[in-house]
Amino acid sequence: FKSSSYKFLVFSLFCITLTIGLGIWQLIRLEWKENLIKTFEETSLRPAANLNIADKTEFLKVRVKGEINRNFKIFFPAKTLNGKSGYRLASIMTTIGDEKILIDEGWYAEDNHEYFSRNNSIFTEEIIGYIRYPREAKLFTPINNVISNEWYTYNLYEIENFLNIEINKEYFIKNMSVREESFLIPSELKPTFRNNHLQYAITWFLMSFAFFVLFLVYLKKNK
Repeated sequence: FKSSSYKFLVFSLFCITLTIGLGIWQLIRLEWKENLIKTFEETSLRPAANLNIADKTEFLKVRVKGEINRNFKIFFPAKTLNGKSGYRLASIMTTIGDEKILIDEGWYAEDNHEYFSRNNSIFTEEIIGYIRYPREAKLFTPINNVISNEWYTYNLYEIENFLNIEINKEYFIKNMSVREESFLIPSELKPTFRNNHLQYAITWFLMSFAFFVLFLVYLKKNK
């Protein structure tokens, strides 16, 4: 091969390998997303179970009573509801069994941020919520800011270190119960999944095929 042909060969093989790899990765993601949706469909319709005896499946509705301590709280900014900017508030609950769990208490409008920033209430309450597992940050998700106490992912290990208190790091709970603070809007258990992984996989495989055809055409012209 000439030098230019060799470079094109390496480039073509790289592109073909890369696009095939990305297509396979999307198929793996497709299987994961389908299992996630199946889990949601199977668990979301069940009545709330007592957390102490529940199997801790993701999206399972649970009932839990404990002491919520807002001295240990974090904020998730840039969340919108009905077009309004706001935050999500998450605090630590100590259950009757002395387990400390992060509770996503709900969403509030930006106008109420000072109220919750200053609110260090400690109170006992029974809530109904649903279990969520922490997820890895997406590519363009901002980094959690421990200086300003602004969080973008539920990294329970980071949160434990920040709050300096040992918590359950397997899951957290999103509160669904309406509270006395009517401006704190609870979560709803509804599907928000986008499953486009099959389309993405097909796109990558088509690109791989296109690179392969270009490679064959180039070789034919440069015999």
